[in-house]
Amino acid sequence: MSLEKLDISTLKKSGYMKQVQKDLFVVRLRVPCGNLTSKQLSGIARLSEKYATGKVHITIRQGIQIPNVDIHQLDAITKELEDNGTPPGSCGPRIRNIVSCPGNSECNYGIIDTYGMGDLLDKEFFGEDMPVKIKFAVTGCPNACAKPQENDLGVMGIMMPAINTQDCSGCGTCTFMCPEKAIVLENEKIKILWDKCNLCGACVGTCPSDLITEEWKGYKIFVGGKIGKHPKLGVELIDVKSPQEAVAIFRKIINWAKKNTKTGERLGTCLDRVGFEKFRKEVL
Repeated sequence: MSLEKLDISTLKKSGYMKQVQKDLFVVRLRVPCGNLTSKQLSGIARLSEKYATGKVHITIRQGIQIPNVDIHQLDAITKELEDNGTPPGSCGPRIRNIVSCPGNSECNYGIIDTYGMGDLLDKEFFGEDMPVKIKFAVTGCPNACAKPQENDLGVMGIMMPAINTQDCSGCGTCTFMCPEKAIVLENEKIKILWDKCNLCGACVGTCPSDLITEEWKGYKIFVGGKIGKHPKLGVELIDVKSPQEAVAIFRKIINWAKKNTKTGERLGTCLDRVGFEKFRKEVL
């Protein structure tokens, strides 16, 4: 069926948003983790010139939109966007574009492969119908540049340090390197204050005698965050040690949300209504 024959709500769910101008639409593209090749970018520019006014908009969530596309051109631009590897995205009550920071592929602070994690989430969840929109964010470390606490679902890279205190000389170098002041000297030996440690891994590799090493890397999962008119930070749910475990937990959350959230009710609001501990027990 031609896209111009579909109703506005159906078009919106597939990434075509009606503008205030008659018969004009914004076409939102699927851009997982905000990554595009130069060839894809040039293709988007060419299609914007061909089917619209030559303008593009970079969204807050690492997406790209082409405004001013006539409804009669939606079928044609969609075909060419798919051939370009940048198909229309998702809007309305669906799982939206996955956003992420660069993670350990580029950033000195990155602990996990955020692009790999984001790709798994994109393949598993993108565009899935929901009672309400669901936004994912993936961040590489506790600096939280991708703001996992401000999204319905978030995942953060964490690192557990292991310290050989027996051979510690008490030089104190690591105490200066910890941004949380979670490492202290006690009886000329270092000690981690675990209630202060946020598992950022900044201490790993800082010891002149190589006594602080990585015990494990993991993924901290957040649920229930949002911005909008009534902002709410997401809550920590669980730490897991593999991307596959994280995806499995998110699948349980998504399935739970389909059964428990009311139409238009954000996940965080639903958790307040149902009760977080009840949710935790049913999901975990």
